[in-house]
Amino acid sequence: MNTDAGTRSTGRRKTTRTIGAAVSETSTDEPEHGWRVDLPGTAEAVSLLRGWVRLVLTDVPQHVDAFELIASEYGTNALWHTASGGPGGRIRVELGVTADRIRLAVHDDGAPTASSKWAPECPDDHGRGLMLVAALADEHGRHATPTGHVAWAAINR
Repeated sequence: MNTDAGTRSTGRRKTTRTIGAAVSETSTDEPEHGWRVDLPGTAEAVSLLRGWVRLVLTDVPQHVDAFELIASEYGTNALWHTASGGPGGRIRVELGVTADRIRLAVHDDGAPTASSKWAPECPDDHGRGLMLVAALADEHGRHATPTGHVAWAAINR
C-alpha cells in the first residue's frame, strides 16, 4: 500500500488515511485541493473508486454524479484494456478541485491489449463510455506516459 502518494514539496500539512484494505488517500490543505488514490487492479477497484469520488466531492454535490460516472468509465477502461487489469496491476487516480474547475485523471499501467474491444455502433451495452465522458466533461483527453497512459476529464464550476 502506498501511503505517501500525495506528498508535495510545498511544506504544507499532508493528511493520509486508509480506505479499505488496499487503498490509500492523501490530501493537502493547499488552496487547490488535491487527492490521490492508488488501487489494485482487481474486480472491486471500480466500486472503491466510485465511493472514493463520492466521498472526496461531498462539498460539490452538483458534480458528484458526473465524476462518479467519469471515474467509473476510465477505471473500467484501465482494467479492461491495459496491464492494470492483469496480475499486479494498479490504477492511480488524482482528483483536483479549484475555485474554477474539477479535474480527474486515471493513470494505468500501459496497454498490452487493443485499445477497444467494441465499436460505438455495437448493439450491446459496451463501447459508449468515452462518449459519455465527452458529453459530461468540458475538457477531456488521454496521453501516454513512460509507464502507461493517463485519461483525464475536467468540468468547470
